[in-house]
Amino acid sequence: MPGFRSIRWRIFVPICLSTAAVMAVLYFYSHSQFKQFYSDQHRHRLGADALLLSENRQLRDGLTQSRWQAGDIELVRLVQAWGIQLDVRVTVALADGSVLADSLADPSSMAGLQEQPEVAEALQEGTGFSARMSSVFGTEMLYAAAAVAPQEDGSSNAESGDSTEAAVGILRLSVPSSEIDTALEPLRQAVLIVMLLVNSALVVIVLIVSKGTSRPFRHLIQAAARLAQGELGVRIEPQGTDEAGQLARLFNRMRDRLESQVASVTRERERLTSVLDNLLDGVLILDSEGRVRLCNRVAARMAGLESRKSVGSAAESEEVAETGDGPLHTEGSQGDSSLESLDRQSVRGQPLAQIVRDHRIVETWEDCRHDGRQAESIFQWGNRTTRVVALPFVAGGSEGYIVLLQDMTELHRLERVRRDFVSNISHELRTPLASLQALTETLRDGALDDPAAAPRFLDRIETEVDALAQMVRELLELSRIESGQVPFRFKPVPVSETVLTPVERLQPLAARREINLIVDLPHRLPLVFADAERIHQVVTNLVHNALKFSPEGGSVIISADAQLDGQRVTISVNDTGTGVPAEDTERIFERFYKTDRARASLGTGLGLAIAKHIVQAHSGRIWVESIENRGSTFSFTLPVAPNGRRTQVDG
Repeated sequence: MPGFRSIRWRIFVPICLSTAAVMAVLYFYSHSQFKQFYSDQHRHRLGADALLLSENRQLRDGLTQSRWQAGDIELVRLVQAWGIQLDVRVTVALADGSVLADSLADPSSMAGLQEQPEVAEALQEGTGFSARMSSVFGTEMLYAAAAVAPQEDGSSNAESGDSTEAAVGILRLSVPSSEIDTALEPLRQAVLIVMLLVNSALVVIVLIVSKGTSRPFRHLIQAAARLAQGELGVRIEPQGTDEAGQLARLFNRMRDRLESQVASVTRERERLTSVLDNLLDGVLILDSEGRVRLCNRVAARMAGLESRKSVGSAAESEEVAETGDGPLHTEGSQGDSSLESLDRQSVRGQPLAQIVRDHRIVETWEDCRHDGRQAESIFQWGNRTTRVVALPFVAGGSEGYIVLLQDMTELHRLERVRRDFVSNISHELRTPLASLQALTETLRDGALDDPAAAPRFLDRIETEVDALAQMVRELLELSRIESGQVPFRFKPVPVSETVLTPVERLQPLAARREINLIVDLPHRLPLVFADAERIHQVVTNLVHNALKFSPEGGSVIISADAQLDGQRVTISVNDTGTGVPAEDTERIFERFYKTDRARASLGTGLGLAIAKHIVQAHSGRIWVESIENRGSTFSFTLPVAPNGRRTQVDG
């Protein structure tokens, strides 16, 4: 179990097992020592009693005079008296081992004792001892034997110097060995109880000590686990100066350093993320296997990973365009649309093909990986012209790839506008120049001498020159507006002042074409912050175009309205003319661009481009809504003046 692998149990269990083993060894060793001590005591006591009884005069006389035979009643009584008195078994035998009397057994049933070790030793050395199994009782007995010397008289053979050779008999005392165990039982139990108490007390002490020793390590483990989960604020209070306290201090030092490094890495990552997110190009960083490791906001939007959520009116919905070979592109409204959610973390570790879902991007990256150098391609991805650049890099000993997604749509549009501009201006200049050349050649061929034709040709030349001059002026003005060289005099002005003056100038033209020119302004509108003269130019251009393309009996309506946010005013010019084809609505504000129906007109094609740049200089926007053959509505916005109050419109 994991719990028993902790340092607490690794301290507790070995010490307890070691203590128990030591206690067991001490117990058995002490028991054997006590048993040996008691055995020695019994042996010395039996030996002393045997020597003492062997000196008994009555016994010595009887054995010396050989007046006792086996089973002699007098000797039996003497032996039994001694046995009762000493609580031992007493045996008397002759020197040849023949048993004469035994205090507990019948002498006739006993074999000779001459071969018993204690008897042989006693006959040789005077006393003998042994511990062996009794053949009579079948139990282990402790024996002590003493030689019985003959009764001393004046003619004793003391000259021999060896009393054992003259022994006339053997006196043997014996007791069961079980008496020793019985005597030792209380002491054994006492020792066992004491050892168990000591071992229990030691177990409790070791348990307390191991718990106290392991507590700092448990706190360290808990703190390390919380640190591993990202809780960098966790700390340990060091207690003491021992190893646990030193370890706690080192842990706190490591935590501080880790927190500093994490903060530094976080700052660097945030800086990198900020740089990537503010790039105009999409960036995908891949590992060596082509799995995405980092994705910036532009790449997520281009790949369709980013969702937009409207925060304005509920009527402003998301417009999602999907093509057959490209990703989903989310086009938010020009108003209050903001990025709400971006799940870029979920793409980490996913293959590039699963993120971009376009085989051409994947093939570009595979070419880069195969060749080990930069690879690029340009193609139509959805409704965007996209340039894909794949670059290899090596960082930290590992290979990776950077895939750049560049939106070239605007550059291609500008290139197309440039080509169209050159084409259109060439076309616009070719017609008046060709007319001038033809008129000049006609005059040179003789028309100059014709008084009736010469003035007419000169008038035609003047008309063409005026057209060229107007075109140059408008180009110059457009260029100055684009470069910011035209000064704008912004000030709070009424909306009526920006509308009524151009309408009054164009009223005669409307009357000649029998077109109803109507001004429909609310009674109270806020002041707008604008250059009135420049806005006159915009309104004049829009109204003039409306009159030019409206049929006789039609109508042109100039209206204005304040937007719901109260920050802008929208001015609209609605006509009942031929309208603008849907495919031309996006390009109609380009310079020199004309619809097919407008190419027959005498205009330069610069008026709407000038109007667009003037409106943009006012931080507004201009657009057209049209239904072909049913009319068009050109609208533009102007900012409301700060603290602009609503003004009454004069009838």
